[in-house]
Amino acid sequence: MKLLLNQIKNYSTHQIIRQKTLFDIYKSYKNNEPLSVITAHDFITGKIADKTPNLDIVLVGDSLSMVAKGHQSTLELEFDDFYYSTKSVINSINEKFIIVDLPFGSFEESIEQCTKNAIKLMKLGKIGSIKIEGSYEIKDKIINLTNAGIPITGHIGLQPQKFNIFGGFKYQGKNALNALEIFKQAKFLENLGVKLIVLECIPEKLSDFITKNLNIPTIGIGAGNKTSGQVLVMADALGMNDSKNAKFVKQYLDFYSLSIDSLTNYSNDVKLRSFPESIKHTYPMNDEEFKEFEELAKSI
Repeated sequence: MKLLLNQIKNYSTHQIIRQKTLFDIYKSYKNNEPLSVITAHDFITGKIADKTPNLDIVLVGDSLSMVAKGHQSTLELEFDDFYYSTKSVINSINEKFIIVDLPFGSFEESIEQCTKNAIKLMKLGKIGSIKIEGSYEIKDKIINLTNAGIPITGHIGLQPQKFNIFGGFKYQGKNALNALEIFKQAKFLENLGVKLIVLECIPEKLSDFITKNLNIPTIGIGAGNKTSGQVLVMADALGMNDSKNAKFVKQYLDFYSLSIDSLTNYSNDVKLRSFPESIKHTYPMNDEEFKEFEELAKSI
């Protein structure tokens, strides 16, 4: 009986592990608890994110175009490629709230194209929100997705998918008129029913003002620490590549250098035949069985 009770207790403990929902995100927001967000681009990075305590949201961002696919910008990422990467991330997530981008070229043509691709992503399961860059120009698409029951995350300020229009990856909201326009876009998106907004590369004063004048969470990247939460690209935060990080990135690990050092040690061990070790890393065979094998092998 005691064993059975322990099994029931363990089963019950396992069952209470659940994925965060939009309700949980808003609960933290209303309690003024900063939301921590990190990107993931495959099963391994997704699993790392899912097992990180206090992390709230995993964003499958189109930044994987550069960090995982080797492209120069997000514009080169094909939807099907992004879709299968997203599927890999989702397979690893059990606890965190998930936001997924609509990559460039997957929503601009029409409401039908936008809806079709958003629904295809949502049908992967576990996704809590779809993120889409823009404001006025995607009004009808946001309304249609919201009517379909899909929570939307907006993205204004610097929009990487439109970097050509911005003249490069430059921070926005430098002057009063530009700042006012970004604020108008934020209010516009809120009134459309968007559930969260990413504010990218805008002055801290502006992001603070926007956050205080909205009733939905703001997620900042290069927007100071007055937003409702922060997001970083995992590859940047963990130093997974050797490229120069943007000003707003804080690097918490030099994974790239550590990996090269570790693999150098591995390669050296192979060259010196110190790996694998005969007992520690290999499987045994009984001496008599091997002798019998040798005799049998003679006939081959």
